[in-house]
Amino acid sequence: MWENSADKINIMIIEDDNIYRESISDLINNSGKLVCDHAYASCEEGLEILSNGFAPQVILLDIELPGISGIEGIPKLKEASPSTHIIMLTVFDDDDNVFNAICHGACGYLLKSATSDEIHKAITEVVKGGAAMSPRVASKVLTMFTRYSQPKKEYGLTSREKEILKLLIDGLNKQHIADTLHVSYFTIDTHIKNIYSKLHVHTQIDVVTKALKEHLI
Repeated sequence: MWENSADKINIMIIEDDNIYRESISDLINNSGKLVCDHAYASCEEGLEILSNGFAPQVILLDIELPGISGIEGIPKLKEASPSTHIIMLTVFDDDDNVFNAICHGACGYLLKSATSDEIHKAITEVVKGGAAMSPRVASKVLTMFTRYSQPKKEYGLTSREKEILKLLIDGLNKQHIADTLHVSYFTIDTHIKNIYSKLHVHTQIDVVTKALKEHLI
């Protein structure tokens, strides 16, 4: 079983750029109050370590990664280590990536142009229970949520479909939803196909984003 240091904040980095990953890791390890012994190039590698019991206080997560993307990885990482805080550290500041990251459970969003002091401050802020965003990203978030505040549309979802949609938003996969509702996997699969059809979407990320944007739950 892995254990966190009692006097330092333990960080995991998931970043596929080797030079940048090493740079951030060195920055953290030279800070005095932070430690990073786990830096990986993919979500898959990070998930494997989490499955062994390692539970970092914070994960610094890139978006564009080989295999599972950072956005797709957020709920998987949170499921593997619910107590871990996730801060996106990326070059992307477009509305969709910012919105999707926050909706999927990230509690911070920084650009790679952030200074070492800004990264350190963000880490300590989320560990204290706060959120961490650059002023530019915070302004985008306020603008987005204002824009997305629109009257709820009706798509003819049944009460059961809304129940399943809520569980999808919470990050559960089909098997977990089936176990939670005490029905078969195939029943849930059929319901989800119907939800996708009614909402005119094709992936779980799309259905979660649409549900949150349009306040369907």
